[in-house]
Amino acid sequence: MASQQAEKVSSNADGSDSFKRQGSFRKVLPSDPSADSQLSMSAKMIDRPIINSGNQKVYSQFQQEYCIISEYNMLRKQDLPGVYVIPSARSSLLWFGVLFVRQGMYQGGVFRFTLHLPETFPDGGFPRIVFQSKIFHPMISNETGEIDIRSGFTEWCKNVNHIWQVLQHTWRAFYKVETKIPLNVEASELYSKNPTAFQERVQECVKESQAHVYDPPPTDDLHYICFEPYDHEVHGPVRESIIRMKENNNENRSGGLSWVQPGSLQPFSKPDS
Repeated sequence: MASQQAEKVSSNADGSDSFKRQGSFRKVLPSDPSADSQLSMSAKMIDRPIINSGNQKVYSQFQQEYCIISEYNMLRKQDLPGVYVIPSARSSLLWFGVLFVRQGMYQGGVFRFTLHLPETFPDGGFPRIVFQSKIFHPMISNETGEIDIRSGFTEWCKNVNHIWQVLQHTWRAFYKVETKIPLNVEASELYSKNPTAFQERVQECVKESQAHVYDPPPTDDLHYICFEPYDHEVHGPVRESIIRMKENNNENRSGGLSWVQPGSLQPFSKPDS
């Protein structure tokens, strides 16, 4: 069971879960970035030594993490449906993510990825997004799984470019396929010359991603996003509380915890018809 909207992971609806200190700051992720009553991310910085490397200006870890927290808070305010991200418990330069594609050619895909921030962030270097599974897409390298980020940005400038824009660029690539400067030439040519064959290859990727939704995590990082099959005894009471909360509030927006009924696209938080 996963939470809904961008950059979310599961937690108790009342936010009462205790979070142990990981790395240099605590990370408490909101269940719904657009909700007025959402959990706020708590972040406490600790002193870090200033790092100097010759004449190259490098942010101290303190300053760098402050910038990353600011980037994360900006991301929370964006509307990126189906995008889930969370910084690693070990390093703020590594973020775990999952993209749920809800319409278009890649509809139904559940694609895991990692976002890598350069050591010099935010002063220089482009963030990188690498998908874990094979995705047949003109903008994604078939060898490395890395998506083309540079095509969406002339250059990377701090205070102008932001992490949420990188994620938006990635999200948009699955709804509007671009073939101008492909990383996967085969996919680009097939998309242009034989759309039917291209769609067949895409569906293979979608089915493969769905088959590995519940795979055990490849890392013991506490913030790796995991999913588990629906279990009525475990998830049923939570589902009922979500439905009651929605009925009591009489609001259209989600209560923050949602999934879909097994074998259907019906939202988990919607009462059975």
